[in-house]
Amino acid sequence: MRVIGLDIGSTSVKAIEVEVGLRQLELIDFFEEKYPLSLNPPASEQVRHGIENLFLRSGFMLPFKLVASLSGLYVSSKQLTLPFTDKTKIKQTLPFELEEHIPFALDEIVFDYQIISTGDKNAQILILIAPKDVIQERLALFPQKEFSPDLLTSDAAALYNLTTSFYWQTTETVYALVNMGRLQTSVCIIEDGKISQVRSISQGGQAITVAIQEAYHLSFEDAERAKIDNGFVLTNPSSVSKDQIKFSDCIKKALEPLLSQLAQTFQSARSKGKGVVRKLYITGGTSLLRNLPAYLSQELHMEVEFLKCLSAYETNNIADQDENNAKASQALSLALGLIGKSYGEQFNFRKEEFSKYQRGPLGKEVRYFLGMGSLVLAILFMNIIGNAFILRSTLKNINRQTIDITKKFPIKVPENLLENATQLRSYLSKKAREQKEKIEALGGSKGETLTALQVLQELSSLVPKQTLFDVREFSYVDGKIKIKAISDSFNSIDTIERNFKNHPQFTKVTKGEISTASDGQNKDFTITFDIKKGKNS
Repeated sequence: MRVIGLDIGSTSVKAIEVEVGLRQLELIDFFEEKYPLSLNPPASEQVRHGIENLFLRSGFMLPFKLVASLSGLYVSSKQLTLPFTDKTKIKQTLPFELEEHIPFALDEIVFDYQIISTGDKNAQILILIAPKDVIQERLALFPQKEFSPDLLTSDAAALYNLTTSFYWQTTETVYALVNMGRLQTSVCIIEDGKISQVRSISQGGQAITVAIQEAYHLSFEDAERAKIDNGFVLTNPSSVSKDQIKFSDCIKKALEPLLSQLAQTFQSARSKGKGVVRKLYITGGTSLLRNLPAYLSQELHMEVEFLKCLSAYETNNIADQDENNAKASQALSLALGLIGKSYGEQFNFRKEEFSKYQRGPLGKEVRYFLGMGSLVLAILFMNIIGNAFILRSTLKNINRQTIDITKKFPIKVPENLLENATQLRSYLSKKAREQKEKIEALGGSKGETLTALQVLQELSSLVPKQTLFDVREFSYVDGKIKIKAISDSFNSIDTIERNFKNHPQFTKVTKGEISTASDGQNKDFTITFDIKKGKNS
């Protein structure tokens, strides 16, 4: 079974494609379609086009199951304690109990619930509530019914799936997952393997961008780039420059409202008799801010760790990098909602009039034909069993031929992969991508004036021989260069920056953070610049 997790965010639409087998899961690919950068949230039309473009580019073909979500800012949560534990009685009683605790009419909302704990004579229920007009707006983004979500849940509640599947092992009894996005931060507290509390906070990474924009009088685009390329928070202000302290303090001030809301959320859980949250796993685009885990740990007085959700899967075609882990986590959490779990174990707002598979006026006739179809399938199944013995021998011969052909490949394939078609395909796909990336890196992108090799040659000629310039990381993407290097002094770094600025094909040369290298003498620094485009670009 193939499952698509679709994360409809405020900066882009992201999707992860997952193949599910018998206790085996393969992360096939990850896709992202960005909206134009803007201070305002994307309009519905932009989101709809983003989804359409992503589906076209990814080449998703039916059949598959699609899981999407509503923003937690539009989903309310409520906890009730009922004086009985019978599931049938809970289902029958809950609508009447809920009506007394919410400011909405029941015909205006859709709700779903989970039993999060039971005692001898009572059950504690977590209920999520979504207005029908919000559900309708989300489903309207999918004009074709066959491509609409099979399951529509809450983004905050879906985070639960990341660390409770049998692919992930955690030792904490009580912990929180925090997804830090552009306009909101989603929180899911888990206790004893169950969701204890969910919350969405209307604070995110855009607050940092706006703070940088105002403090340094930059455009929104330049402030966003400064946050992504150079953003950091300091936990120890010693041995750094005044400019670095100023930049860090600017970001810290933007984070203060979010930190206050997080602390309030954890305090609220404690006051309700819940377990004490000892550890945070952070993810989302804003979690990539340098030194953020250490800063949150210092401010919230608990252990904080960046969530590497991709590393839990052996069969994975997506590079296990921090940026991919941060971007793909929400989409993966949605896809995992249909893996190893039933619909009843997920919050789902696709019910009642919003159900994807509704009984129409021909319901009785449809059920009759389904019954007849089941009988025909049973007969066919018996025939298939008879043919299975013949096919097994044929399959063994094909496997032997496949192994013989694979051994002749120019790429050496490990012996242990030859017997597993899924892992073999993943291995060969990965090798093909690596070769393609190497070819593109050597040749440069179409329309660029300089290739990667030519840029390195230019850099070598620009730096005086007596000046230490040891390049540790070199990134060349869409005409933008980012270098992490070591030099012997501030003066040398200034000389390198000045020479780069004088080069006729280098623009927007920007010197980044400078710090003392691990040897205690030299200086670590970053420098970024753009390559002028050719006439055909």
